[in-house]
Amino acid sequence: MKQHSLKTLRLEIDAIDNKIHNLLMSRVKLVGEVGKVKAEAGDYQFSLRPAREASMMRRLVSQHRGPFPADALIRIWRELLCGTVRVQTPFSVALCEGDDPIGSRGLVRDQFSNAPTHIFATPEHTIENVYAGDSMVAVVPVPNRHTESAWWHELAFGKHKNLKIIGLLPFLRSGASSSLEAFSIAEVRPESSGKDTSLVVLECVAEKPSINLVDPAGSCQILGQLSLNSTQPSTGKTIALLVSIQKFVEHPDQVKPLLPPSLQPIVTRFATIGSYPEQLDIGNTLEIS
Repeated sequence: MKQHSLKTLRLEIDAIDNKIHNLLMSRVKLVGEVGKVKAEAGDYQFSLRPAREASMMRRLVSQHRGPFPADALIRIWRELLCGTVRVQTPFSVALCEGDDPIGSRGLVRDQFSNAPTHIFATPEHTIENVYAGDSMVAVVPVPNRHTESAWWHELAFGKHKNLKIIGLLPFLRSGASSSLEAFSIAEVRPESSGKDTSLVVLECVAEKPSINLVDPAGSCQILGQLSLNSTQPSTGKTIALLVSIQKFVEHPDQVKPLLPPSLQPIVTRFATIGSYPEQLDIGNTLEIS
C-alpha cells in the first residue's frame, strides 16, 4: 500500500474542505431559489421548520458510521440550518431565562446559534414580544405543574392563538444533558416529523382541582394546572390543564378519544396549542461502529 507523505495528506484535507465549502454555497443558493419560488406562488411561510429539521437529524444519525462523534455531526448541521434560516428571514429570539439564565442561554445557543436574543423576565412578556413581531421565536421554560402560569392558556383561548409551540429544547439529548427544558413558540403551523408530542389545553370541571386525573405511566401527561375564576355550584371548580399527548394531533376531533377516561367526561372545551418533535437521545439510540 502506497504511503502518503504528511504534506500530501494535508493537501487532500484542504481539497476536501474546499469541496465542502463549495457544496455549502450551492446548498444556500438552492435554499434561496426555494424562497423565490414560494414567494412568487404567494406561499410565503416562515423558513423555520422544526419537523423537517428533526426528520433530517434522525436520518443523518441513522446512517452515521465511524469514529466522528454523532453529537458533533448534529451540531454542524444545526449551525448550517441556522445559517440558512437567517439567509431567508430576519431572525431573532425572545428568551425567558427563568431560574437558570446560563442554562437557558445555552439552550438558545445550541438550537439557534448566535441569533440576536432579547431577554425577558416572564413567559408572558417573552411571548408578547413575538406576538408584536419584534422577535421571530419565543423560548420559555417548560411549566411546572405546581406553579400556576397563564401563558399557555392564552395560547389556547386568548389573543396569542396564532402562535404555536413548535419545539422542545434541547432537541439533542445525551447522558450528560441537564434536566433544563424549554418550549419554542412561533407563528408557524406545526408539522409532523414522524415522532411527535402534541400539546392541548383542557378546561374541566372537577370537584378537587388538584386531583390526579392522568396515569403517570401513560402517553398523556399533565404539564400545567391553572385554577380559573368560574365555579359550577353543582359540580365543582373550573380548572385548565396543559396536557401532552404522544401523537401528532392535526385535527381537533382527534383530541378527545386520545384522553384518558378520567378526563373525557369533565372536559368542557379544549384547544391544541402546538406540537414538537420528540427529542433525539444520542446515548440510547446510537451504537456507532
